[in-house]
Amino acid sequence: MKKPLSGKVVCITGAGRGLGRALAEGFSAEGASLVLGARTSAEIDDLAARLGNAIAVQTDVRVAGDCDRLVDAAVAEFGRLDVMVNNAGLAVYGPVENASPDAVDAMIDTNVKGVIYGSQAAFRAMKEQQGGLIVNISSVAGKMHLPNEAVYNASKWAVNGFTGTLRLEAAPHNIRVSCVCPGGIDTPFWRAMDFYPFPEGIDPGVDFMKAEEVARTVVQLALTSERYVVPELVMLPLIRG
Repeated sequence: MKKPLSGKVVCITGAGRGLGRALAEGFSAEGASLVLGARTSAEIDDLAARLGNAIAVQTDVRVAGDCDRLVDAAVAEFGRLDVMVNNAGLAVYGPVENASPDAVDAMIDTNVKGVIYGSQAAFRAMKEQQGGLIVNISSVAGKMHLPNEAVYNASKWAVNGFTGTLRLEAAPHNIRVSCVCPGGIDTPFWRAMDFYPFPEGIDPGVDFMKAEEVARTVVQLALTSERYVVPELVMLPLIRG
Protein backbone atom coordinates (compact mmCIF):
# COMPACT_ATOMS: atom_id res chain seq x y z
CA MET A 1 0.00 0.00 0.00
CA LYS A 2 1.38 3.39 -1.00
CA LYS A 3 2.24 5.62 1.96
CA PRO A 4 1.00 9.24 2.07
CA LEU A 5 4.42 10.85 1.48
CA SER A 6 5.80 8.33 -1.02
CA GLY A 7 7.65 10.23 -3.73
CA LYS A 8 8.11 13.29 -1.52
CA VAL A 9 11.60 14.49 -0.56
CA VAL A 10 12.17 15.93 2.90
CA CYS A 11 15.30 17.72 4.11
CA ILE A 12 15.89 18.11 7.86
CA THR A 13 18.66 20.04 9.60
CA GLY A 14 19.80 19.10 13.09
CA ALA A 15 18.64 15.57 12.25
CA GLY A 16 21.11 13.69 14.43
CA ARG A 17 19.37 13.88 17.77
CA GLY A 18 16.33 15.02 19.74
CA LEU A 19 13.49 16.48 17.71
CA GLY A 20 15.48 16.23 14.47
CA ARG A 21 15.86 12.48 14.80
CA ALA A 22 12.19 12.12 15.69
CA LEU A 23 11.27 14.17 12.62
CA ALA A 24 13.36 11.91 10.41
CA GLU A 25 11.69 8.82 11.82
CA GLY A 26 8.23 10.38 11.50
CA PHE A 27 8.64 11.42 7.87
CA SER A 28 10.24 8.09 7.01
CA ALA A 29 7.27 6.23 8.46
CA GLU A 30 5.03 8.09 6.00
CA GLY A 31 7.17 7.02 3.04
CA ALA A 32 9.23 10.16 2.39
CA SER A 33 12.76 10.12 1.02
CA LEU A 34 15.09 11.91 3.41
CA VAL A 35 18.08 14.21 3.26
CA LEU A 36 19.57 14.46 6.74
CA GLY A 37 21.83 17.32 7.76
CA ALA A 38 23.85 17.70 10.97
CA ARG A 39 27.28 18.86 12.09
CA THR A 40 28.13 15.41 13.50
CA SER A 41 28.22 13.06 10.55
CA ALA A 42 28.31 9.79 12.51
CA GLU A 43 24.83 10.39 13.96
CA ILE A 44 23.15 10.99 10.63
CA ASP A 45 25.16 8.31 8.81
CA ASP A 46 23.78 5.70 11.19
CA LEU A 47 20.27 7.12 11.02
CA ALA A 48 20.24 7.21 7.22
CA ALA A 49 21.44 3.62 7.05
CA ARG A 50 18.77 2.48 9.50
CA LEU A 51 15.87 4.30 7.86
CA GLY A 52 16.77 3.55 4.26
CA ASN A 53 15.88 5.74 1.25
CA ALA A 54 17.87 8.49 2.97
CA ILE A 55 21.17 10.25 2.52
CA ALA A 56 23.30 12.02 5.12
CA VAL A 57 25.07 15.28 4.38
CA GLN A 58 27.36 16.79 7.02
CA THR A 59 26.08 20.34 7.37
CA ASP A 60 26.95 23.35 9.49
CA VAL A 61 23.90 25.59 9.12
CA ARG A 62 25.96 28.58 10.22
CA VAL A 63 27.64 28.41 6.81
CA ALA A 64 25.46 29.47 3.87
CA GLY A 65 27.41 27.30 1.46
CA ASP A 66 26.73 24.21 3.57
CA CYS A 67 22.98 24.86 3.40
CA ASP A 68 23.23 25.27 -0.37
CA ARG A 69 25.17 22.01 -0.58
CA LEU A 70 22.54 20.22 1.51
CA VAL A 71 19.70 21.29 -0.79
CA ASP A 72 21.79 20.61 -3.89
CA ALA A 73 22.34 17.07 -2.62
CA ALA A 74 18.59 16.57 -2.26
CA VAL A 75 17.92 17.67 -5.83
CA ALA A 76 20.87 15.68 -7.20
CA GLU A 77 19.86 12.48 -5.42
CA PHE A 78 16.08 12.61 -5.65
CA GLY A 79 15.33 15.20 -8.34
CA ARG A 80 13.39 17.64 -6.18
CA LEU A 81 12.78 19.04 -2.68
CA ASP A 82 9.25 19.02 -1.28
CA VAL A 83 9.74 19.82 2.41
CA MET A 84 12.53 21.70 4.18
CA VAL A 85 12.55 21.55 7.98
CA ASN A 86 14.97 24.05 9.50
CA ASN A 87 15.28 22.37 12.87
CA ALA A 88 18.90 22.90 13.95
CA GLY A 89 19.15 25.08 17.05
CA LEU A 90 20.78 25.48 20.42
CA ALA A 91 20.37 27.32 23.69
CA VAL A 92 22.74 28.62 26.33
CA TYR A 93 20.74 29.72 29.35
CA GLY A 94 21.71 32.05 32.17
CA PRO A 95 21.43 35.66 33.34
CA VAL A 96 21.71 38.14 30.51
CA GLU A 97 24.71 39.94 32.01
CA ASN A 98 26.66 36.68 31.97
CA ALA A 99 26.02 35.81 28.32
CA SER A 100 29.46 35.52 26.74
CA PRO A 101 30.18 36.71 23.19
CA ASP A 102 30.74 33.08 22.21
CA ALA A 103 27.32 32.07 23.56
CA VAL A 104 25.63 35.01 21.82
CA ASP A 105 27.32 34.18 18.53
CA ALA A 106 26.45 30.49 18.81
CA MET A 107 22.74 31.16 19.28
CA ILE A 108 22.42 33.90 16.68
CA ASP A 109 24.52 32.04 14.11
CA THR A 110 22.70 28.72 14.53
CA ASN A 111 19.16 29.73 15.44
CA VAL A 112 18.80 32.77 13.19
CA LYS A 113 21.36 32.61 10.40
CA GLY A 114 20.92 28.85 10.09
CA VAL A 115 17.18 29.26 9.51
CA ILE A 116 17.75 32.08 7.03
CA TYR A 117 20.41 30.20 5.06
CA GLY A 118 18.39 26.98 5.02
CA SER A 119 15.26 28.83 3.93
CA GLN A 120 17.11 30.66 1.17
CA ALA A 121 18.53 27.46 -0.24
CA ALA A 122 15.16 25.68 -0.12
CA PHE A 123 13.31 28.69 -1.56
CA ARG A 124 15.56 28.76 -4.60
CA ALA A 125 14.99 25.07 -5.32
CA MET A 126 11.25 25.22 -4.66
CA LYS A 127 10.83 28.33 -6.78
CA GLU A 128 12.19 26.37 -9.73
CA GLN A 129 9.59 23.65 -9.24
CA GLN A 130 6.83 26.10 -8.19
CA GLY A 131 5.89 24.37 -4.99
CA GLY A 132 7.02 23.09 -1.62
CA LEU A 133 6.79 23.53 2.13
CA ILE A 134 9.32 25.22 4.43
CA VAL A 135 8.90 24.57 8.16
CA ASN A 136 10.98 26.63 10.56
CA ILE A 137 11.20 25.19 14.06
CA SER A 138 11.06 28.08 16.51
CA SER A 139 9.88 27.96 20.13
CA VAL A 140 7.37 29.47 22.51
CA ALA A 141 10.46 31.37 23.66
CA GLY A 142 9.87 33.40 20.49
CA LYS A 143 6.53 34.57 21.86
CA MET A 144 7.40 35.13 25.51
CA HIS A 145 9.92 36.89 27.75
CA LEU A 146 11.60 34.35 30.00
CA PRO A 147 14.23 34.88 32.72
CA ASN A 148 17.64 33.40 31.89
CA GLU A 149 16.68 33.16 28.20
CA ALA A 150 17.21 36.70 26.90
CA VAL A 151 19.48 35.86 23.96
CA TYR A 152 17.60 32.65 23.17
CA ASN A 153 14.36 34.64 23.26
CA ALA A 154 15.86 37.17 20.85
CA SER A 155 16.95 34.45 18.42
CA LYS A 156 13.52 32.81 18.36
CA TRP A 157 11.65 36.11 18.03
CA ALA A 158 13.86 36.71 15.01
CA VAL A 159 12.91 33.33 13.55
CA ASN A 160 9.21 34.11 13.96
CA GLY A 161 9.56 37.49 12.25
CA PHE A 162 11.65 36.14 9.41
CA THR A 163 9.25 33.25 8.81
CA GLY A 164 6.23 35.53 8.58
CA THR A 165 7.79 37.65 5.86
CA LEU A 166 9.18 34.63 4.03
CA ARG A 167 5.64 33.23 3.89
CA LEU A 168 4.44 36.36 2.04
CA GLU A 169 7.27 36.23 -0.49
CA ALA A 170 6.94 32.49 -1.05
CA ALA A 171 3.17 32.32 -1.56
CA PRO A 172 3.17 33.58 -5.20
CA HIS A 173 5.37 30.57 -6.05
CA ASN A 174 3.00 28.04 -4.41
CA ILE A 175 5.47 27.59 -1.56
CA ARG A 176 3.93 27.24 1.88
CA VAL A 177 5.86 28.45 4.94
CA SER A 178 5.03 27.49 8.52
CA CYS A 179 6.53 28.40 11.88
CA VAL A 180 6.30 25.77 14.62
CA CYS A 181 6.67 26.99 18.21
CA PRO A 182 6.90 24.09 20.66
CA GLY A 183 7.02 24.43 24.40
CA GLY A 184 9.07 22.10 26.56
CA ILE A 185 10.19 18.88 24.87
CA ASP A 186 11.68 16.06 26.91
CA THR A 187 15.24 15.69 25.62
CA PRO A 188 18.52 14.92 27.43
CA PHE A 189 19.30 18.64 27.32
CA TRP A 190 16.82 19.42 30.10
CA ARG A 191 18.18 16.79 32.46
CA ALA A 192 21.50 18.64 32.45
CA MET A 193 19.83 21.93 33.41
CA ASP A 194 20.12 21.62 37.17
CA PHE A 195 20.04 25.38 37.69
CA TYR A 196 16.91 26.00 35.64
CA PRO A 197 14.03 27.20 37.86
CA PHE A 198 11.29 24.69 37.06
CA PRO A 199 8.11 25.25 39.07
CA GLU A 200 7.90 22.95 42.05
CA GLY A 201 6.65 19.53 41.06
CA ILE A 202 7.43 19.90 37.33
CA ASP A 203 9.53 17.08 35.91
CA PRO A 204 10.52 17.47 32.24
CA GLY A 205 10.59 13.69 31.82
CA VAL A 206 6.97 13.47 32.93
CA ASP A 207 5.36 16.80 32.13
CA PHE A 208 7.05 17.88 28.90
CA MET A 209 6.04 16.77 25.41
CA LYS A 210 7.82 13.88 23.75
CA ALA A 211 9.89 14.56 20.65
CA GLU A 212 7.86 11.94 18.77
CA GLU A 213 4.63 13.80 19.57
CA VAL A 214 5.94 17.10 18.26
CA ALA A 215 7.39 15.42 15.18
CA ARG A 216 4.06 13.78 14.40
CA THR A 217 2.40 17.20 14.37
CA VAL A 218 5.05 18.63 12.04
CA VAL A 219 4.56 15.70 9.68
CA GLN A 220 0.85 16.54 9.61
CA LEU A 221 1.72 19.92 8.08
CA ALA A 222 3.18 18.08 5.10
CA LEU A 223 0.05 15.96 4.81
CA THR A 224 -2.35 18.92 4.60
CA SER A 225 -3.71 20.27 1.35
CA GLU A 226 -1.33 22.35 -0.75
CA ARG A 227 -4.19 24.84 -1.18
CA TYR A 228 -3.75 26.36 2.29
CA VAL A 229 -1.00 27.19 4.72
CA VAL A 230 -0.73 27.00 8.51
CA PRO A 231 1.25 30.18 9.25
CA GLU A 232 2.05 29.34 12.87
CA LEU A 233 1.59 26.37 15.14
CA VAL A 234 2.06 26.64 18.90
CA MET A 235 2.36 23.49 20.99
CA LEU A 236 2.39 23.46 24.79
CA PRO A 237 2.64 20.64 27.29
CA LEU A 238 -0.59 20.05 29.14
CA ILE A 239 0.74 20.56 32.67
CA ARG A 240 -2.00 19.90 35.17
CA GLY A 241 -2.04 21.05 38.70
